[in-house]
Amino acid sequence: MRITRRITGICGGALLMLVLAVNSRAAEVRLSGAASVVSDLITPNKAVVEKTTGHTLTVTTSTAGKGLIDLVEGRSDASLASASLEATIQAAKSAGLKDAPANLKLHVVGTSEVVFIVHPSNRVTRLSWEQIRDIHTGKITNWKELGGKDLPITVYTDAKASATRGLIKQMVMGGQEYASHGKAVDFVKKVNDDVAQDEAGIGGLGIGFVDRNKVTIVESKKVERPFAFVTLGEPSALLRTVIDAYAQIGNRK
Repeated sequence: MRITRRITGICGGALLMLVLAVNSRAAEVRLSGAASVVSDLITPNKAVVEKTTGHTLTVTTSTAGKGLIDLVEGRSDASLASASLEATIQAAKSAGLKDAPANLKLHVVGTSEVVFIVHPSNRVTRLSWEQIRDIHTGKITNWKELGGKDLPITVYTDAKASATRGLIKQMVMGGQEYASHGKAVDFVKKVNDDVAQDEAGIGGLGIGFVDRNKVTIVESKKVERPFAFVTLGEPSALLRTVIDAYAQIGNRK
């Protein structure tokens, strides 16, 4: 009887240790931020990464700016960005962030492209960065100035808290401000939808949100952007496994 109890006790203790060991390895990882990173990279590969790492991913889709605020305020373990760290911080400040921590780290796990779209009826299908800049800053206001119809140009942009908007400002517009008449949308996919219904519209967005059956992509110099995780300082070993898993996937694309 004593031997049986002892064996039972040993087995029970071993099982408890195994459960604790498994629980110590498996954890929830909270991610928040750019819709383009979520839709193009995080969500399509979520099941694979969860299986590979053993961790559960909880993902909140918003903008790069709001995602960074979630990170700083402790609501996420990493934020998701689709632009440089500088552009992401500026997007967060547009969303209400007062001060950005000095220890923010950007971990690039892939790349994507930002394109500019117009209505299918628009005969202006090729633009230089200088022309795109002048359109977005309000220097060029009518399509006839570019060989198109006599129509006032309508500029659609992603939300002010988005890194895509900040990236365009940083790379294409040379840091100049958007014209006040530009229309910022709540969600980036709406740029595609609004331009598709507006003969005078133009908008910049991630290529993954473009519906080529509804709009025309403008020929121009390529605007490449990173898909990245942002962390406060170096990531924990747990978070590092998730970042590395996505980096392997992103680098294969």
